[in-house]
This record gives sequence, structure tokens and C-alpha cells, in this order.
Amino acid sequence: MTKNYTIAETYELPSKGLIYDKKVNPTVKIRSMTTEDEMKRLTSSDKPYKILCDIIDDCIVDDIGISSYDLCLGDYEFLLHKLRVVTYGADYKMTVNCPVCGELSEVVCNLDELQVNTYDEDFEKLIEITLPASGRLIELKFQTPRVLDNIATRKRDIIKKNPDMLVDPGYLLTLCSFIKSVDGQILREDQIESFVRKMAMKDANYLTNKAQELNDRIGLNTNFECKCKHCGYEMMSTFRFTPEFFRPTID
Repeated sequence: MTKNYTIAETYELPSKGLIYDKKVNPTVKIRSMTTEDEMKRLTSSDKPYKILCDIIDDCIVDDIGISSYDLCLGDYEFLLHKLRVVTYGADYKMTVNCPVCGELSEVVCNLDELQVNTYDEDFEKLIEITLPASGRLIELKFQTPRVLDNIATRKRDIIKKNPDMLVDPGYLLTLCSFIKSVDGQILREDQIESFVRKMAMKDANYLTNKAQELNDRIGLNTNFECKCKHCGYEMMSTFRFTPEFFRPTID
């Protein structure tokens, strides 16, 4: 009989499942990836987030009430890291440049030791903002993998239909994706776009920064401590995705 060599671990979503419009079980049991899952990951797609979310969903042992495609980015990235941990382990090799001696060092980041920012009441305080120039009240939306895929798809479609376009539509689409309501009103997609096009740049910059603050409030803090192997300087570095994430090298 063939033994099952997949393993599974249980984790709690950083959001605690409290930020969604539906009931979400924050306790997630996720199994390690198989060859079939890796085949899916290597599939060419114009929706890269969907590919990874389909794999995460398949690896979640019990239904939690929501697809990872619709999780906030903090929850999604947390599960992606935990999927890597249960599949290959927590040690993640990276190359960092020492700011003191300038030499490159290979260091090991322990993915299980990254700080996790979890839901608290401060998150709710970040959802509503008042734009500094216009004074308009904006209710923000947190971004999801589905939103990011949709922005990329719409950007490609717009550029394809308008090959002579001299501006980047991605910025407009991203700003629109941050807005849930304006002065308490839920607007149509075309109304939001019209509103954003006329927005003062001071307001647009404020909206971007506040939306980023909201999205960063929940999830992994990707800063970690490491030491230069050449001069011994202890420094802070930032996690980066490299081929080591899904295809770690073997010593």
C-alpha cells in the first residue's frame, strides 16, 4: 500500500475571520503540496493569483467558508507562506547585501518566525477616511487576490483596445479598487471611475497611502534580522520571493 507522505498543520488567519461580509472560520488546516499541485502552479495563466489560490484552496483540508481568492491580502499571503512551510519547511535561503562591507551573504530566514499582525479594533478605525482636499468621506475596501488579477486583466484589455494610449490605466484602476463608498453612497463602477479621474492629486495620494496602511494592518511583517557572514554586521532585511520559495535548493 502506498503511504501518504503529505503533512498538514493548523493555523489561525491573521484577520481572525472578523473582517468579511460572510462567516469565515479562521482556523485553517492546510496540507503540503503534491506533484499535481506543482503541475498547476507551473501552468501558464494571465491570472497568476488565481492559480496560487486554487492550489491553496485545494490544500485546505476543511472548508473555511471563503476562497483564498477573496481573502484580504494579509490572510492570503499568510496562507501562502504556511503552504510553503508545510511543504518544504520554514527555512528560506536568501542573498542579502551588507550595507557596511558591501558583500553578499546567503542567509536563512525562518518563515515561522516572521511577526504576524492580527486583527484588532484599530483595523476598523482605518476603514473610513476623509480626503484632505475635497473633504469627501471614503469607505475603503481591502484588496484581495481577485481584485489584483482583475486590475491586471482590465489594464491589458484597455491597452489592447487603445494601442496608442499614452497613459497607464493601472493607476486609475488601482485607485478605484480602494473605494467601497463615497459619502455613504455605493457608486457604480463608472461613477467611481469618474469620481477618481477628477480627484485632486493630494486626495489621490492620501487615498493610496491610507489604503496601503489598511492592507498592511493585517498579515505578515516581512522584516527579519540576519548577520553578514563577512563582517558580522547584524542587519534587518526584507523577505523577497525568489525561486527558493517553491523550488528550494538542496545542500
